[in-house]
Amino acid sequence: MEATAYNSPRRKEAAALTRQAILDAARGLFVGRGYVATTIQDIASVARVAPATVYASVGGKPRLLAELITSGIGDARLREATGRIATGTDPVEVVADYVAGVRLAVREYGDIAELVLATAHVDATVAKTAALAEEDFRRELTAVANRLRDLGALVGSVDDAVDVLAYYLGYSSWRRLVLDFGWNHDKAQAWLTERITDALVTP
Repeated sequence: MEATAYNSPRRKEAAALTRQAILDAARGLFVGRGYVATTIQDIASVARVAPATVYASVGGKPRLLAELITSGIGDARLREATGRIATGTDPVEVVADYVAGVRLAVREYGDIAELVLATAHVDATVAKTAALAEEDFRRELTAVANRLRDLGALVGSVDDAVDVLAYYLGYSSWRRLVLDFGWNHDKAQAWLTERITDALVTP
């Protein structure tokens, strides 16, 4: 009994490490080689596990990409940034703090966003997970808009504010500014913060 109690945490730790190795391998290969071109055997080889372990630990390719998407949503640093919105007392800082959090997400998970753009239209599982991620994003935007309203600083309705926030802070906006126009993330963050503040915060 003691041996079981002692070994169980170690087994769980080993399983978690294996799972993370598989996800890291999948992310690197999906980004570097392409989702379609990558095989489970490729992922297993990079992660140094058997193909059966990939399926048992996470699943097939759609599940792997879905897990990569949800890992970004659950990033503790992003949750912390979102949590600060609820206690913010300066509407300008509320906007600035949230844009900074989105910038972190774009820098850390932009490669996954690119994968989703390239894959969602050909894989129903990925499309469903991407839709859930978008719903989660809009819930966060609603929290930002509600906070501005509660502070008496919101221009217009909450629904309109959520649409404005989604327009400026969705990945496509960052992609256009950074990848297409060649802006650095600092410049993009400052510009987006200014535009949103002008649009949504009362003077």
